[in-house]
Amino acid sequence: MRKKTLVTLAVVTTMTLSLAACNRTSPADTSAGGGKSATLVISTLDNPFFVSVADGAKAKAKTLGMTIDVQNANNADQASLDLATAALSKKPSVLIIDPVSSASGGSIVTLANTGGVPVVAFDRLPTGGALKAFIGYDAVQAGKNGAKALGEAVGGKGKVVEIQGIMGTSVAQERSNGFKEGIKAFPGITVVATQPAEFDRGKALDVMTNVLQSNRDIVGVYAANDEMALGVIAALKAAGLSGKVKVVGNDGIADAVKAIKDGTLYATNAESPFSLGSEVMALAGKVANGTQVEKNKVLEGYLVKSADVASYCKKLADLGDTTTCK
Repeated sequence: MRKKTLVTLAVVTTMTLSLAACNRTSPADTSAGGGKSATLVISTLDNPFFVSVADGAKAKAKTLGMTIDVQNANNADQASLDLATAALSKKPSVLIIDPVSSASGGSIVTLANTGGVPVVAFDRLPTGGALKAFIGYDAVQAGKNGAKALGEAVGGKGKVVEIQGIMGTSVAQERSNGFKEGIKAFPGITVVATQPAEFDRGKALDVMTNVLQSNRDIVGVYAANDEMALGVIAALKAAGLSGKVKVVGNDGIADAVKAIKDGTLYATNAESPFSLGSEVMALAGKVANGTQVEKNKVLEGYLVKSADVASYCKKLADLGDTTTCK
């Protein structure tokens, strides 16, 4: 661990010196039609949530007359550092990041500070550097909403499971804290297992399959995102427990909406990723133009069950999201 830390520090130090040199010699790149430019380094594009975030950001950039370059870190800290370093050498008007981990996000922000490029972060809060702004959904409230929905779905009693996200991120920690706090309102419920599955559908399937080996009598599962909720549903189906266990997710992605319609997913705490991308880009546009912005903007999600799907889809359509409910 010590050796790995020293190597990481050496890499970051080298990149910092390189960016300082770039800052002395490179003018700001605002040549695209006289407008501003943004680079978005996103944690992954393998998750439908982040694909929709990118779509929302691109749509908003177009209306703002800005150019946006989206870079996929493939859920790798080093890749996100490398992509950010390459982006900063080109001096975009603003750097937008969705950190793979909060720690690596801090390293990126520090690099950008050295290079004189303003940074807007979203979803996962970096642990270092000076941000111009952070925007994200209320993750603690998301966990509480999930706990409330699950508690009501199972009648306030029985054994349940919590499937967590990437615990090196602020959003996963806060959703888990919110769930733990919210489930206290149901004294008849016992959480028999709490396991991380990295916000990944396949990993959630494997984790849930293992949990079921000794917990076949569970009545509900809370998963910290919809991808994991869908993995849980697949594991339940394979174990012959379809329809016997209530599942609650988080995000409101297309597959979750379909699963709610089909009755395999009880509910999701909807946090429209398309809307998030649009909001992020609007904030970044102001930052690029030197406008003072709110330092920490909190967005609120809301619970979507079967009866709420139609109204949720209408809200998305009004936002310009034409794919989630397609």
